[in-house]
Amino acid sequence: MRVDLLSTGRELLDGRIQEANAYRAAGWLFERGFGVGHMAVVSDGLEDLVQAMRQGLASADALVCSGGLGPTEDDRTSQAAAELCSRELVTDEKLLGQLQARFAEWGLAWTDNQARQARFPSGARPIENPLGTAPGFELDISGRHLFCLPGPPAEFTAMFRGPVLERLERLRRQGGGGEFFQGRILRVFGRGEGWLQDTLAGVEEKYTGLELGFRAALPEIELVLRVQAGEPAAASRLLDQVERDIRRRLGHHVFSRGSATLPQVLLERLRAAGRTLAVAESCTGGLVGKLLTDIPGASRSFVLSAVTYSDAAKQSLLDVDGDIIAAHGAVSVQCAEAMARGVQRLSGADLAVAVTGIAGPDGCSPEKPVGLVWFAVCDARGCQTRQLRFPPRDRDFVRRLAAHAALWLVLRRLAGEDEPAA
Repeated sequence: MRVDLLSTGRELLDGRIQEANAYRAAGWLFERGFGVGHMAVVSDGLEDLVQAMRQGLASADALVCSGGLGPTEDDRTSQAAAELCSRELVTDEKLLGQLQARFAEWGLAWTDNQARQARFPSGARPIENPLGTAPGFELDISGRHLFCLPGPPAEFTAMFRGPVLERLERLRRQGGGGEFFQGRILRVFGRGEGWLQDTLAGVEEKYTGLELGFRAALPEIELVLRVQAGEPAAASRLLDQVERDIRRRLGHHVFSRGSATLPQVLLERLRAAGRTLAVAESCTGGLVGKLLTDIPGASRSFVLSAVTYSDAAKQSLLDVDGDIIAAHGAVSVQCAEAMARGVQRLSGADLAVAVTGIAGPDGCSPEKPVGLVWFAVCDARGCQTRQLRFPPRDRDFVRRLAAHAALWLVLRRLAGEDEPAA
């Protein structure tokens, strides 16, 4: 069953506010196995609204419209729906009474134009708004279903995730189910979209009903698996089969399924293993520690982050030998290893990772360009070091990639699968 999404409001097209309702609704529909073929934003002009509704219902089984149900003259969604199907706008006297009672209960001043919120196309079924004043409605138009909901995000969310999704589920069952969509997201680190597509060449052709999608959510890549089948169990079996095939091809670069980010996965693995982690940071300036402490419960595994930005701090806090810095510089394999060993001694953590590099735009040289970063990970087995070169796009970009790379190297060390030295 295909459900398309339409948002209305001049404020969306003027850039005054960012459209969020359709974006969230698409995710909830994806989770429930509905197909979304089109999302659109349209002005609150009457002709624009009627045309957008007509186009949406021409291709979708259901169209969910957000916005334009308030009391003012530029709230035209009900009028557009009435014109679309050549029906009259009628006042629901029961809803009008409830609306007046709610205004009195909430201590709001009643004005005559508020009654517009109780006017719907004839034959429409009202949808209760538990959080606001404007009800929504559902309208059947030649076997297609139009749902109109208020635009405020909290109200839209409560109504969409409650009665609208329940109604869509019933409609799908009544229609014999149709094609059932099911999706899954695999999160990938350490490889780009081009490599992924090349490595997964032929997978879509191998499985009937499979569609792959790639999204760069740097520094991670989201790989979206979307399958289509005649019933939910068949879709789930196909999805499991596809995921096994993809994991075999991509190996450890797939680090999670669903919404779990790299910091979340690492903290969970540390907790499960009963291990602790400390961090020594230079060019990242505390970003590794921030990524970890953004996650509730990080203190169970994360001990400390020492931001030793200056050479003097590296020596005084981490006991990095001044001769190392004099001979090799702060951005060197020798300094990275000394930093990791120093923060491990200081903290008593089971694992330690150090990051030192050139984030730019200055401080570089031909031998040490912007984007060059050294890492060291130490544990009871010893230390592993690695050099990485990131594109010198800007300072924040280099720091963000370096911070996530540090977490990735710890994750691989924890799994006993060190990354090969560069």
